[in-house]
Amino acid sequence: MKNLVAFAFFTLIASVALGQHHTPDCKCPVNQYAGTSPAAIFHLANGRSIALCGSEVTDIIKGKTLYSEFVLSVCGSNKLIKFWGATDICNIRTLKDTLFVETLVNLPVGKAMSYRETIWTTERIYFIKGKLKRDSAVNFAIPKYNPSQISAVLNLYNKTKDQNSVKTGELIDKLFISTISGSRQARTLLINFHKKFTLLDGYVAEQYDDVIRMLNLWDKKS
Repeated sequence: MKNLVAFAFFTLIASVALGQHHTPDCKCPVNQYAGTSPAAIFHLANGRSIALCGSEVTDIIKGKTLYSEFVLSVCGSNKLIKFWGATDICNIRTLKDTLFVETLVNLPVGKAMSYRETIWTTERIYFIKGKLKRDSAVNFAIPKYNPSQISAVLNLYNKTKDQNSVKTGELIDKLFISTISGSRQARTLLINFHKKFTLLDGYVAEQYDDVIRMLNLWDKKS
């Protein structure tokens, strides 16, 4: 994906994460990923609290705190719930007794196929009879392309030369959105992308691999 630049407010669920920065009796256990002093603590309606230790990201959305390269841990526990890496940019919110971790991806789903930050997956963290549970879901409500937009993407594929560039990366993303919008032709072109584009390297090659992983997850969860 391209570097994060803008936030798609319409793709985020309106609930706001209830994080507090100072609770002296709550910290993360010693771990290899982050420190033990929480950047935020999220309080659930059932009385449980979950600490987040890691990096705050405040330069993407004005007035909004996102998180990257962080761990979560139930306050009072000596175990981690999970680690999210440096490439993960997440919005975190709570609703009653559940914590939601929304992973954002920059996708060309805005006006005129412009890039907007969009929820890709949402992981739920909650408790049943005192035991921690987790599950995750793909955001199938990602905006889709209409037939004319899909046609424009297919024409773009035909016109784009074999190169390793930003334009190639944009084409990969647009073929992905066309694919999940129902275009079998876009899916075929995306899966066989290397047959035409033989020079993929560096960040563009990584971007392509990321998109294929996303497509595989989309198909698996569908």
